[in-house]
Amino acid sequence: MLAGRAGQVGQGGRPGMGIQPAGDKARNFKGTMGRLLAYMRDYQLSLVVVLVFAIASTIFSVVGPKILGQATTKLFEGVVGQMSGSTAGIDFTYIGNIILLLVVLYILSSVFSYIQGWIMAGVAIKVTYRFRKDIAEKINRMPLKYFDGTNHGEVLSRITNDVDTVSQTLNQSLTQIVTSVTTLIGVFIMMLTISWVMTLVALVMIPLSMGIIALIVSKSQRYFREQQDYLGHVNGHVEEMYSGHNVVKAFNGEAK
Repeated sequence: MLAGRAGQVGQGGRPGMGIQPAGDKARNFKGTMGRLLAYMRDYQLSLVVVLVFAIASTIFSVVGPKILGQATTKLFEGVVGQMSGSTAGIDFTYIGNIILLLVVLYILSSVFSYIQGWIMAGVAIKVTYRFRKDIAEKINRMPLKYFDGTNHGEVLSRITNDVDTVSQTLNQSLTQIVTSVTTLIGVFIMMLTISWVMTLVALVMIPLSMGIIALIVSKSQRYFREQQDYLGHVNGHVEEMYSGHNVVKAFNGEAK
């Protein structure tokens, strides 16, 4: 990914978008994240709005099943009352009010989710544009010997594929982290209000799940880096094969 290949820019350049030799990865994760956050500094207000809307959307989604349970309980009590011969029937007015409240909550959740997604997409596009602009400026300052010793596909991959990966991370992963954490906390609270015994039983599975996830992530990172490297080689091969046709044609080097 681009963050793994970005280094310090030379004289006259902006920080964070230098070009390193192919295959290098960031040795300072905190420094790389710091440079990435520096690009997002101009969009702090938008990010705060995204976080607030993402949390609100998740809270509405988590509270919904709890409220729906009240309607289910009232419906069950009414059915049991009718079966036992009681004069009290099903309180459809109460159930209707619960359903109306649920509809409002889910509509608000959808609206907030759409707004935060729309704002975050705009931020990701603007940050991506700055990435590509700074990369282009850096490439224009690079000496010719760099391009003679570097695969063209590697350069193209950094401008296209790696920046697209960062854009997807900004557009999806950041909000996903916030919503996932909020959902985890909200569901945990809802479970405690229902049954603390069942909550403890469910918590036993969390360490096992976290261990499996950590194992998968640690194993998949190497393959992801290899995928990006191979993608750069493929881009370079395709670009050189097609661009070389003009040279072959110009010197009459076609196969006889």
